[in-house]
Amino acid sequence: MTARTGVWLRFALGTAFALGLLVTLSPARPASRLSAVLQPVVGLAAGGLLYLILVRSLPRRPTPGPSASAAVGKCVLLGVAALNEEIVWRRVLLGELLFGGVVAALAASTLAFAVSHRARPALHLGTGAAFGAVYLTTGALVATVTAHWAYNVLVGAHVGGRRSSSGRVS
Repeated sequence: MTARTGVWLRFALGTAFALGLLVTLSPARPASRLSAVLQPVVGLAAGGLLYLILVRSLPRRPTPGPSASAAVGKCVLLGVAALNEEIVWRRVLLGELLFGGVVAALAASTLAFAVSHRARPALHLGTGAAFGAVYLTTGALVATVTAHWAYNVLVGAHVGGRRSSSGRVS
């Protein structure tokens, strides 16, 4: 098995796990407050705004890469990662904790999200709180997944734009 196949297999298993949790637990969810058309629009805006707040710079223009299919593959991978995390941390965990109150559910799910990200947990306290707030205010998992995906794509472009010819982040 190649490394690329292994990555896709891990993401497929992660997706199956996340969806299994969702079906098995069927957690509570906040009331939907947006039309289906507005959900991804609000998510894109929230993800872009979060990027601007945390990175404090405009997104970089992508540098020419090995191929367009690699760029599409990265975007798909980031989308699957965002979907998996938002199902687990917002829809399932936050939803299961809503019985204890909105603030407590947001705090607990945000803390768990940050702790699960061993690299830069303090940063993930902010992103987890932001994604949780998007979910609670919109009532739409689509908005949260889109926000998470947009943020990840923008950060990836920012980090990729800082790579030197050796491939290291400067």
